Amino acid sequence: SFVDLNSSAAPDEKGLACPYTQTMPYMAQTAFSGVCFLTPVIRMTTGGKNLRQELLRVLKPYGITSTEATAAIKAAEKAQDVFIDSIKKKGREVLAGIKERAFVIVGRAYNSFDRGMNLDIPKKIADLGTIAIPMDFLPLEDVAIGKTWPNMYWRAGQRILSAARIIASDPVLEAIYIGNFSCGPDSFIMKFFEEEMTGKSFLHLELDAHSADAGAITRCEAFLDSVRGRTNGSRSHQGRQKKRSAYDDKAVSRSAKRTIFIPRMSDHAFALAAAFSYCGVDAEVLPESSKQSVDLAKRFVSGKECYPCAVTTGDMLRKIMAPGFDPDRSAFFMPSGSGPCRFGQYNIFQRMVIRDLGIDNLPIFSPNQDENFYKYLGLIGKQYAMRAWEGVVAVSLLEKCLHQTRPYEMEPGATDRVYAKYLAVVSDALRSRQGVISTHLTRALQDFSAIPVSREQRPLIGIVGEIFVRSNRFSNEDLVRKIEALGGEACLTPVDEWINYINLMGIRHVLIKKDLSGMITLLFKRFFQKRIEKRQGKLFSGFLRSLHEPDTRALLRNASPYVHPSFEGETILSIGKSIDLAQKGASGIISVLPFGCMPGTIVNALMRGVRNEYDIPHLSIPYDGTQSLTTEIQLEAFIDQAGQYKAVASQASRIMKKRR
Repeated sequence: SFVDLNSSAAPDEKGLACPYTQTMPYMAQTAFSGVCFLTPVIRMTTGGKNLRQELLRVLKPYGITSTEATAAIKAAEKAQDVFIDSIKKKGREVLAGIKERAFVIVGRAYNSFDRGMNLDIPKKIADLGTIAIPMDFLPLEDVAIGKTWPNMYWRAGQRILSAARIIASDPVLEAIYIGNFSCGPDSFIMKFFEEEMTGKSFLHLELDAHSADAGAITRCEAFLDSVRGRTNGSRSHQGRQKKRSAYDDKAVSRSAKRTIFIPRMSDHAFALAAAFSYCGVDAEVLPESSKQSVDLAKRFVSGKECYPCAVTTGDMLRKIMAPGFDPDRSAFFMPSGSGPCRFGQYNIFQRMVIRDLGIDNLPIFSPNQDENFYKYLGLIGKQYAMRAWEGVVAVSLLEKCLHQTRPYEMEPGATDRVYAKYLAVVSDALRSRQGVISTHLTRALQDFSAIPVSREQRPLIGIVGEIFVRSNRFSNEDLVRKIEALGGEACLTPVDEWINYINLMGIRHVLIKKDLSGMITLLFKRFFQKRIEKRQGKLFSGFLRSLHEPDTRALLRNASPYVHPSFEGETILSIGKSIDLAQKGASGIISVLPFGCMPGTIVNALMRGVRNEYDIPHLSIPYDGTQSLTTEIQLEAFIDQAGQYKAVASQASRIMKKRR
């Protein structure tokens, strides 16, 4: 038997803020009654054939044949087409007949068109004597926003921005944007929506489980009063659009004569800058982030964006406002992404900030981290990707030596001095065509090995989570040093992990697309990257306890009981790495995340299962730039708990050895 959660069988939960809270009470209520929830996850963009295959796989245990499933899918597709056509037809009729102001309800379907979720706003507007129509009535398919918003990978975002453009150009239409509290994508889409609505006001209702009807009605009444006095124009009126800043990635080619400024997410930025220089492009690493740079960013951010967005934007602003900065001879480096994480929207927002400063010729180089990643990097030079990778691996090895040695050093500061020396030496070698990285790494190993250390036993604390916050010392309030000061040894997940993951996902995507050329390119890059990784790592064999990082496929297997491999992004890596750390003897795991991070929130929920299965202490720390005394207390208690965990584990190990 199948139950429709959207049917009248589900309880009427008024005022709930999101689909999760809307459906979960009913699921929890019925689960104890013997109901099984069948929730296949299907990537619709892979086409109808894959859709059929996935549904057949899921429904096979229920005795549904291929013929039955295919017939049902065809019937469903036909019904959906009829439904959409009827909406468009009705929309044309309604729009043609509108003579007075009308409110367009804008937002995601599950927020804006559900009577429980939207507090029945359309009816309330009708009761005020004004017509309300859904944005689905608008000819959204006739509006192309790709050139203006080139990387809007959220389908709902595309539709919302298309609706904004139509509403902004029509004097009789007004927008009511219905969202929910702490919606991650909305933190950027709202800025883009406001850009599209330039010159025209709109009402934004951010609803949650505590929203009240009275408050919503009051805001609708106030908005209606504010627009009544506006003079109607003709339907041919076009909304005022701001000029956008430069998007041309070719502006960073060797002939462009610009200096590339790279935000210092971690010391790996020096490897990237050196690889730029190796290919003939001037590059500099921006100074470490500071409160001053974040304060600059606060003039432009709403506070709802990812914390790393505020940090990197502030670093850019600090450089722009520095004496002598020449935008005509400069560019910033800010990679992009393809979602679902918000990271891919950073560079779009930062271009808007640069534009608002009155700067027209300051590009941002944004290679997209997908199967075309190396194609973008090839704009710099054919050897850039391999040279940068060589540097990234080298810096990760130096960083591991630092974190393994510093907690036990007898002479305070000795390890930092060795690390700083060889970070500079390796960076210089990467810039030079005569530089041999392995020679410098061998000397670095000798100097790290010569540092006098104690034989103190410390609990090993693994750090996983969002790559920027876990790697950026300013953003995580120097978490590694705090762990060391409290008596622990930190094992920081390396930056390399993400690049290896991008490679694997790129291979998966070109396989789906049957792109032979792309497959050859990615396999070629992966082969040489693995060879570089193995060659450099071999130098530290016998010294680094955390030398051997798990292969990406191993991480996906680790996480598979909790996250399906099709769920791409840092969530699956954090879970997989946490399990790897637990299996290798870590005494505790800290997952760090920007406050409100979508993947990080999922990790926190899933880590409960990991913690219970492996019986290992776990602490989640969200960062937003506001230091909290509570976090300090939690961290101190956690390190103490990890120490006790290590003591118990060591005692159990000794007992097992005696029994053998």
